[in-house]
Amino acid sequence: MENYEILKTEPKGCYGYVHIVKHRGDGKTYAIKTIECMDETTANQGLKEALILIGLDHPNICPYKEIFVSWDQEVSAMSVCMVMEYSSVGDLASFIQGKRQRKEKIREMVIKNFVGQMVDGLVFLHFKQVPHRNLKPTNILLLTDLSFAICDFVVPVFVSDEVKFKIRMKEYSKLWMSPETVERLPILKSDIWSTGCILLEMMTCSMMDENDYEQLVKVIRNDWKSMNYILEKLHVEKKYTVNLCNLVQHMLEPDPAIRTSVTALLDLQYVKESLVICGSPLSGTKKSPMGTEQVPFGEGVDKLLEFMLLQIDVEEIQKIALKYITYLLYESEVLEGSERMVPVLISIMEHHKDCLELQARVCRILLKSAMKATENSIEEGVLFSDTVINVILSIMESRQKYVELQQVICNLLMVLAGSEAAAKLIGKANGIQTIMRTLRMYIDNSHVCIPCCGALWSLVVIKENAQIAKSEGSLHFVLQVLEKHIQNGDVVESASAAVWALSLHESLNDEQLEDITLLLIEAFELHLRKETIVKNICFALASLIRMSELVAFRILVPENDRDGLALIIQSYHKHFTDPEVVQDICMVCLELVQYEDVLPELLSQKLDVTLNSIKIKFASNEDILILVDSTLSKLQRIGSSPEDTDVNSSVVSI
Repeated sequence: MENYEILKTEPKGCYGYVHIVKHRGDGKTYAIKTIECMDETTANQGLKEALILIGLDHPNICPYKEIFVSWDQEVSAMSVCMVMEYSSVGDLASFIQGKRQRKEKIREMVIKNFVGQMVDGLVFLHFKQVPHRNLKPTNILLLTDLSFAICDFVVPVFVSDEVKFKIRMKEYSKLWMSPETVERLPILKSDIWSTGCILLEMMTCSMMDENDYEQLVKVIRNDWKSMNYILEKLHVEKKYTVNLCNLVQHMLEPDPAIRTSVTALLDLQYVKESLVICGSPLSGTKKSPMGTEQVPFGEGVDKLLEFMLLQIDVEEIQKIALKYITYLLYESEVLEGSERMVPVLISIMEHHKDCLELQARVCRILLKSAMKATENSIEEGVLFSDTVINVILSIMESRQKYVELQQVICNLLMVLAGSEAAAKLIGKANGIQTIMRTLRMYIDNSHVCIPCCGALWSLVVIKENAQIAKSEGSLHFVLQVLEKHIQNGDVVESASAAVWALSLHESLNDEQLEDITLLLIEAFELHLRKETIVKNICFALASLIRMSELVAFRILVPENDRDGLALIIQSYHKHFTDPEVVQDICMVCLELVQYEDVLPELLSQKLDVTLNSIKIKFASNEDILILVDSTLSKLQRIGSSPEDTDVNSSVVSI
């Protein structure tokens, strides 16, 4: 220990202490784990078993600098000292905890990257017959290049120490241990169970605190099949893929004889994709060349950007640097130097026009930057400039066959279009024509349709853009999107907003108005519980009613058992606690009463009763009261007229 200066000592764990130290020779920071031994024999056996770790050379395994035996005077005992690389970034546990505190979902792409690196590392270890024996989030380091590294191995002699295991080890520390490891009989497959447990924690951290997750694992230990419920919930609510959920279920098989091995995992499509994403040689992709270790992580954004420009020809360096910038964007509220970053990113895109991966990474960074700018009410600057817009539209045009890139760029355009200045620039740069070409090509792909419709909705606020959209037949294609994806709430939300915005600038005949109205009513019925859809469709219906009395009749006359007015009243009862939704419902009602021929039918369906109920509930909301009073005054005129006394006998016909 004389070669090291102790900087900090972590709280004592089951097997001993972890010291953060500085090597007196090379000046580097390391972590030393000191494991107390009962006697010299145990210490020597532990040293012998641990020395195999010195030879583990793998990018996803934390390297050991040295392992030696030392006499600990404080406890008068021999200790095995294991000197490991130290990461200032932290460990997976701190990453998960940060997401848990913010109730923020860990994106599946991050999890997929983790799966690939863990499988790569475990294949290497298990080929050498070296199990970890205690895999958990605190034993997985985050490195500066955003990769993961397995650390803090446990050697056999210490696993067999019953005193340490049963008395010193806290129950929570056993949470990630496989059933057989809890019985102190770990095998290679035990690491698979632990990895599955870690994956499940990553997936549930936005919906469960530590105590909830601990209880979940206890339930799974007692009844493996009970996991089906939480996995289904993760798929439906958090949108994690079925393949990921199935992988976790395979890994958490309680019977080690049935549980999958790491080599069997290599045959799973999800794992194959994960290996490709992380650049594992097991996927057949090549590893990064020498020189990438020179990337100045942790030296500030300006240093990193300067290095990227100096090495702009080196594709692999750009990939790693962009990966690090992505990490900074997702983990920091505001990225220092973002204004200086964008020109560098554009230069990289223009310099590597043939590299799809680099272009996609830059577009994702621009998208996240634009989202952060919008959150901070920033709608100007280099990110919203014609330089950025022209480059991304050019890539969108040239890369039409690559659907994932199209999806990212469409999302980026949708966010940028929220700025009036940027919306004008997009229109001038033929952005609407480009968006429409993508929409026509990928009309069956909901992930592309959503941002395309969202972008159109924002863009046509500008009069010149609305005329371009009209000449492109945008409304016709958006209606096709709505009809094709009418069961998909996310698409309906985006498309209904676009229908509303586009219809304001169209001259529609009676047949078109009728078709649009019926389609909107169908979507309204299917997604009555979703506030945003109700609001968007109310806006669209209100503008259509204003165009023609035919729309008002079509809403009132049931078609395919869909009564438009009944649905509008029903939507109020579902969203009566949301004043914004109620106000939009009242707006539709006010438009309906502009046509005297429909008033008897409105009274027959007791619209006045609903409006009076709204008036009482929202007595202090001036905006709602103005709409309600105006509508009731129209209804009361017909209700008090002698010839309309028997309103129930009135018939509305087209």
